Order: sequence, then structure tokens, then C-alpha cells
Amino acid sequence: MISIWKKEMRSLSAGFVGVLYVAAALFLFGIYFYVINLYQGMAHVSYSFASCVTLFMVTIPVLTMRSFSQEFHDRTDQLLFTAPVSTVRIVLGKYLAMLTYFLIPVLPAAGYPLLLTSYGDVALTESYTTLLAYILYGMAAIAIGMFISSLTRSNVIAAVITAVVLFVLQTVSGFGEMLGVAFLQKLFSVFDMQSRFLAMETGVFSLRSLLYFLSVAAGGILLTILRLKILQGQLSVLRGLPYLLVPVGLLFLNIGAELLPDSVTEHDLAVRDYQQLTEQTKMLLRDLNDDVTIYIYGREETTDVNVVKMVKNYCEYPHLRAEYMDPQLSPEFTRMHKGLDEGSLIVESGEHRRTISAGGIYTYSDESMQEYGMAPDGFDLEGQLTSAIDYVTSGSVPKVYQVTGHGELLLEGGFKESIIRENVDLETLSIVSAGSVPEDAQCLFILAPDEDYSAEEIGAIRDYLSRGGNLYVLLKWREEPTERLNGLLSELGIRVEQGIVSETNEDIYFQEPYYLIPEIQSTAVTEKVAGNLALSVMTVGMKAEDKDIQVILETGENAFLKKDPHTSETSEWEAGDEKGKYILGLYREQVVNTSADHTEGAADVTKTGRIVVFGSPFMTQDSIDTYISGVNRKLFAEIFSKLVNHPVRIAVEPKSYAYQYVTVSLADARFFGIILSGVLPGLVLLAGLILLILRRRR
Repeated sequence: MISIWKKEMRSLSAGFVGVLYVAAALFLFGIYFYVINLYQGMAHVSYSFASCVTLFMVTIPVLTMRSFSQEFHDRTDQLLFTAPVSTVRIVLGKYLAMLTYFLIPVLPAAGYPLLLTSYGDVALTESYTTLLAYILYGMAAIAIGMFISSLTRSNVIAAVITAVVLFVLQTVSGFGEMLGVAFLQKLFSVFDMQSRFLAMETGVFSLRSLLYFLSVAAGGILLTILRLKILQGQLSVLRGLPYLLVPVGLLFLNIGAELLPDSVTEHDLAVRDYQQLTEQTKMLLRDLNDDVTIYIYGREETTDVNVVKMVKNYCEYPHLRAEYMDPQLSPEFTRMHKGLDEGSLIVESGEHRRTISAGGIYTYSDESMQEYGMAPDGFDLEGQLTSAIDYVTSGSVPKVYQVTGHGELLLEGGFKESIIRENVDLETLSIVSAGSVPEDAQCLFILAPDEDYSAEEIGAIRDYLSRGGNLYVLLKWREEPTERLNGLLSELGIRVEQGIVSETNEDIYFQEPYYLIPEIQSTAVTEKVAGNLALSVMTVGMKAEDKDIQVILETGENAFLKKDPHTSETSEWEAGDEKGKYILGLYREQVVNTSADHTEGAADVTKTGRIVVFGSPFMTQDSIDTYISGVNRKLFAEIFSKLVNHPVRIAVEPKSYAYQYVTVSLADARFFGIILSGVLPGLVLLAGLILLILRRRR
């Protein structure tokens, strides 16, 4: 068998078929990885592997068409069959040689998920279970192609029939659904290879799929052996009976696997330990001085296991205890909390309490997912429990205001949720109506106004800052700049430029020159998220005119300013565009002396006001944050916790079951795309061509 394997390896190389297959497979792996993962930023390399499977109908026939049809065409089959090697070993040797060539491009592709981890959180388990399914599917497809090659003398006919058969096996489930006949759907499902592949694409190790693909591969090898024995006249009815036991045994094994429960055959390898507490929760619990009781409405044995484990982790800290309240054995508790769903939690400390609904413990990207019984995409108990514990043990709730009346954006979605979890009271404020900024304002939001503020409103904001107020501002490019707002920022040492920042350095932007991905710098409000890449879109450039300003985000030296991006025909540099380094986000502290009760004659106290300004109006938008895997939201939450004087950030993000996006600069995407889809396949073709020329010269 080894000699046959070596002969076939030489044949595949000499005929250029094997080299062509390896180059084609590497190109497909590389181009899909570039488009889906590097350029579009998808965190699932499994999508790329799955896309390559759909092209098996093209690649596998190239690899298998010559396996036996070429022997028949060249009339070398008799020489092969008279060699001192059994038919079984001949077939296995040829099959293993094709499988070897099939696996060669898989080896570099196995490193693609690890390469992507440099740019974010990657679905490694899903990627590698999909790659395993890809290999199993390939093993089955090669066996089918080899059998078809044994039926004809023509390579072309073998390739065409193999392509048609593989196409049918990929799409047969759709035919069954289209006909709508239950019996035919069951029958067609026997031949459905695609659904077996998809069963492993989400990180599930499926014994059913494993057994099915191995059975198809074994069946293809067996049929090839029988076909060759018939051609040699070696097979009689009695001699053929033992061979029939193999497919019968495989059939019963697959039927048995279908009858087993999913708990035995399906193993979700992607499940991570979502019950572990984050460091910020641990810091809060270590500093806790008040006793807190967590009541779980239900019995421990019937409560969600994830809830039980996480609550136990909380109760490892002093001042925390948990108590299960059985609805049947605790009538007084049930009466006090009418309408409480079983599985809900109540966090209590002294006179303060907060309820966590059982229906809100898991998150769903779409409300209909829960309605139709679909699996959740996140686990949110820690975020709610940590926020609840802080709420019931804190003495006061800070108030923050969003300025309105000039077309400003309002915090929504995940960014608003981050505010709420910091246990603050969020309200809107019309300075025109109120006449001033309220004394209880812990922070003021001015989010991308469409119109400028009046002199009176700017005066009210200036007065608020003079009292040590905190300000968070998002800028927005307008044809007519907000002169008064820009003037206020100028008083703080912040010069706002009239134009949108674009980049020439492809390492610092994502897909488009206006989609900048600068690294977060370490400042007094960003040290815990420093080093991550943020996404700043359509950003107004700024310059610092005060030494106290700390830069959060900035461009490289080769950035430039588009004065009028709406009328520019290109985002590339043009004559008149100002080149230079621009600030995209900044932080400034200003120490002010103010009276303790704001009355004349009262003793002065020193307060530190914090001002944060970002040039992009999209810094608090979920739609943009999705592309950066939540980094913008983490940056916002970290800054906001400092603005409301929380020593530890309270807002803990939901623990997502789903990976979203990685952020790859355009330069890196192009570099690896060229290497993986161009250079690597090209080198393989070149090496094969050189070997072919050298062999022919001999």
C-alpha cells in the first residue's frame, strides 16, 4: 500500500493535477479569508471554511478524476492489477495519496483563526470544528470521486459526473423541502451531506456527522474495490457476501446514532465558563461594607444552573449571602412580591432592594428570538447583579443630563444601558427652558448638535463648568460650524478644525479612509482600555492648545483634513487638503474653587471638572460599535464611570455567546490577502512547474 501511495504522489505531482489542486485550494482559502474575515472583519473563520466546501463540486473532481480512469485510458490497469499488491491495498493507496494532497492546503488554513486573534476575540472552537467537518466532508467526497473514476475511461466524464453528484448531495435537502412530501424528505435526508456539515459549524462536535462522513467514505472505498474485482473477474456471489456486511453494519450504526438522544451524540465545545466574575465585579465586592442578601425565587434544584453557579461565586465574598425562596414553602414572600416569576432574583440591603426578572437574565439580539424559543445570544446576570448590589448599598444616585433642542443625538441601545448600569438618573435638559444647568448635574452630555447654541446657553454651560461640572461632547461636521460651541471649547484649549479627518496610512483605517481605527491612549480616564483599537467615523479634527490636554485618540502624521467632504469627489488627498496629525478624542481636567453650598461667603472647596470631547458623532452608536467588537462601548463606559466619580466601573457588559467582528486595518487586510491568496498559491504553482520541467529534461 505504501508503494502505491508513493507512486500516486509522484503521479499527481508529475501530471500537475495535485499541484493545481493545492494551489486552487490555497487560493480559495485565502480569498475567502481575506474577504470575509480580514476585509469584512467577521470573527468566524468557519464562514470561510464553509464557503470552500460549497466549491467541492469544482475542486474534488480535479483531484479524483484521474485516479482510475487514467489507468484505463492508458491501459496500465492490467499492469497495476497484476502487481504483487491486493486490490484493497491498491484502492487504499490511491485514496490515501489523494487525501494527502487534500490535506496539504488545510495545514496553513488551520493557522488562519490564530492569525485573526491578533485583531480581536475570535470564534476559535467554531472555526476548528468547522475545519474538522471540512476534512470529514472531503474524505467522503474523495471516496465518491474515486468510485466514479473507476466507472469510466474518460477523465472528463469522471470529473463531470463527480461534480453533478456532489452538487446533488449538497442541495438534496432543498429538493425535499420543495416537494413538501414527508416520505421524500426523509428519503432525501439520507443523502444530505450539507446538513451534516452544518451541524458542526457552530462549535458542536457531532458524533452523527462523524459517523455519517466516515460511513460514506468507507462506502465509496468499498464500491471501488467491488468494481475493480468485478472487472478482474475475481468476485462471485459467495465471495461478495462478506463485503455486503460492511454497508449493512454502517447502515445500522447510523440508524442507531439517529435514535440516540442529542445529549449523547451532540457535544457543544464552544460553551465557555460564563459564570466567572470579571475583575471589576471582584473589586466592588472586595470593597463592600454592607450586608447584601440575594433572594432567588424558586428551589435550587430547579433554578437555572448558570444562575446557581454565578450566585455561589458572589457569595464567596464577605457581606453576601443567598437564600432560595420556594414559592410553595414561602407564602409570605410570595404575597409580598406578587407577579414575581419563578427564577427571578431580589437583591436587598437594609431598606433598599432591586428585582432582576428571570426573563432578563439572558439577552436576545431580537425580541422575537425569545418569543419563538430560540437560543439566547448572551448571559447578563453579572451585569445586573453587580449593578443591583451597587444600587442597594450606595447612598445616592447621581443625575446626568442630555442637552436637547438643537438636533442632538440621544443615548440609545447599549450605550444607554451602560449609563443605567452605573446607577445614575438620566434625564434630558433644555437649557433654554431651564435657564441654567441644574445644581445636581453630575455630568452634561452634548451629543453632535445640528445647530449652534445661543450666547445665553453657552453662558449657562460655562457657569456649570466653573462649578466643577463634568462635560462629554461629540462633535459633528457641518457646512456652517457651531461657532459658539467651538468658541467655548477654544476657551478650554481645544481648537476645532473645519473638516473631516482622512488617513493615507492604511494601517490606521478600516475599509474606508474616513473609518479610522486609532489606538486608545492611556489617560486618567482610559487606562483600563488603553491599547485597544477604537473606531472613529467621519471625525472632526481637533488640535490641542493647552498643555493640560490628554490625547485619547489621534491620527498619524500623514492624516489630512477634508474641508468639504460632501462635495469632494474622493476621500484621497487633494491639493488644498491640510496634512498633519489630528486629535480625534481628548480629555482635560480643570481644577476650580467653588463654595461648598454656592452661596456668598461660604468656604471655598476645590473641585476637579472633567471634559471629554470626541470628534465623531458615531462614538455612541451601536451600529458602529458592532464593527469594533464593543470597544467603543467599553471606552464610553470607562470614561463615564470617571465622570460620575465611581472608583470602579459598575457597568458589566453582557457575556455574549456570539462573536461579532474583529478590526483589521486595510493595510493588514491587503497584505495578508495578497500573501495568502496570491503569493502562497503562486509559489506552489511555480514549484510544481519547476519540478515538471526538471522531470521532462531527464
